[in-house]
Amino acid sequence: MTDQLLAWLCLKSAPGLKHRDALELLARYPDPLAFVGQAAHPLHSDRDINPAIREHLRSATPHPRLQQIAKLCEHYQIGAVFYCGEDYPLGLANILAPPLILWCRGQLETALKQVCLAVVGTRKPTAYGRASCTKLLGPVCQQGATIVSGLATGIDTVAHSAALKQGSKTIAVLASGLETIYPPNNRDLAEQITGQGALVSEYDPGTKLDPWNFVARNRIISALAQSVFIVEGSLKSGAMITAKHAIEQNRDVMALPGEISHPNAQGPNYLIKNGAQCVTSPEDILSALGLEAETKEQLEILPEISEDEQKLYDIFKSEQRELSFDELLLRTGHKFGKLSTLLLNLELKGYLAKTGGNSFILG
Repeated sequence: MTDQLLAWLCLKSAPGLKHRDALELLARYPDPLAFVGQAAHPLHSDRDINPAIREHLRSATPHPRLQQIAKLCEHYQIGAVFYCGEDYPLGLANILAPPLILWCRGQLETALKQVCLAVVGTRKPTAYGRASCTKLLGPVCQQGATIVSGLATGIDTVAHSAALKQGSKTIAVLASGLETIYPPNNRDLAEQITGQGALVSEYDPGTKLDPWNFVARNRIISALAQSVFIVEGSLKSGAMITAKHAIEQNRDVMALPGEISHPNAQGPNYLIKNGAQCVTSPEDILSALGLEAETKEQLEILPEISEDEQKLYDIFKSEQRELSFDELLLRTGHKFGKLSTLLLNLELKGYLAKTGGNSFILG
């Protein structure tokens, strides 16, 4: 463990030092290595600083969990970047309550060199949400964008996986120490991310999960990115909290439109209604990020389809969402048997995919 990290941990553990006070202290004395354990430093005679804090810093009192943190950092290869440092992410520096220490595993600096897109959404996405997220992010990742998300089940997992599949960088912001992967079934995904991006957290190694941490970390997800894409989520979802942070941080907000009667569409549709960019194609995202669409012509070879199959397929292309069998009966006027045959043919030919509940989505 470096002397610099020891100094920053000493600062973080100073008795009664609130985060706001720490930022004010660092505005005057930006390098803890210069004043921790250095009795002659001007900070130690600064009467505006609480005497208990000054004594803690003068005596270089170790962080109470120093040994645990050191062991975890060594075992899990956890590094750290510090507020005010040259390698501290620029997007974090000016947000509300920037982390004093940002812990990381992987290739954070490399991942941040690319244009970054935050992608968040519900933990219980629809088939439409999953499929749309994957299809929309594919071309974006192919153009080198880094995907930032929270490693949660659902849309977060889909977003990270889309980046990994395309060979793009991805960053996962955790709500605990970096040795704890939540949910546990995403451990393999987390390991892949460390090899092709980074895991980051503001929480010291050894910090246990707390429900509030999931809310607090959303400001970091949005701050690390140039734009934020909301895929699915209710009005009170974590995705909407991230959108709120994005707006406060002057980030562009984009959203996937959804069926007006579905709870997962409430958040994105509300954002679109209030000025967020409506995303219906990869080009919408690429344009917002300042990236060019792939110019190489890509031919998708699919079997020919009949006139009736084409009309049914056109409905799906127009709606860009999951459609149930019953809804299609009403929309097309086909008999039960004929519609079943048309859907089966389109599924076998690769145009549609069947989802749960006897519904279908573009394949």
